[in-house]
Amino acid sequence: MIRHIFLSFLILCVTKIKSQEIDGCMYFGRFWSSYRSIDYGTGFRNQQKSNYNYFPSISVNKYYKNNSSLEFNISFTNYQQYYSTRKYLAAYSSSNIAGHLIVRWCFPVIKGDKFEIRLKGGGSLGIAGLYKVEYSVIAFNPSIDSVTRGTEKKNFTPIFPMLSTGLDISYKMSKRFKLSLAATYQKGFLRITQYDIYYNDGSGNNDQRAKQWGTGDFYGMQLGLRYMLRDKEGKKFMK
Repeated sequence: MIRHIFLSFLILCVTKIKSQEIDGCMYFGRFWSSYRSIDYGTGFRNQQKSNYNYFPSISVNKYYKNNSSLEFNISFTNYQQYYSTRKYLAAYSSSNIAGHLIVRWCFPVIKGDKFEIRLKGGGSLGIAGLYKVEYSVIAFNPSIDSVTRGTEKKNFTPIFPMLSTGLDISYKMSKRFKLSLAATYQKGFLRITQYDIYYNDGSGNNDQRAKQWGTGDFYGMQLGLRYMLRDKEGKKFMK
């Protein structure tokens, strides 16, 4: 129901609301996602620095008379969640692909004929799968004695709302093309992934426990090429 209302709003804004300049854009870059954890033992390691992955997007921008604009964006993220234990340095990881439907209002900080800077604010709906899986990771070594196992719960809800903010800098290279550098931050509220982990820290028994979870939060940086579909008067370009 929420998804249908959101998509109807997108279609209305794109097709019915009178605007001026319109452009479409393809972005590609990388994003970093963070995870929280609780260690009930002494050896859990929350591997946050490795959660850095590719981040493609497609967007449409519609400008209005006051130079503000509305951005409609579809992005894809491959969340990678890592952890390790003190005795087992190699990190266990798992991937979780999600799509994001984003609507953001964009405010011009600078708007010139060639150069533009916009601040963005709005909302996003993340859409992903829903499953629960048992997993185990085992390592034995004369100097490493560590066993980790537990329950991996992913996407407690297949649709999760997020706040979406950002900034982009664009330079008009020609009549119909703009080069754009965009930064994005998204903040989630629902716990969409969680590991319930049992491990040992050298005793040989799974007698210690930890939890690690994420809400979909991420920071991203992308480079994109924007293609003008309509000019400042809202007219299609002549061939």
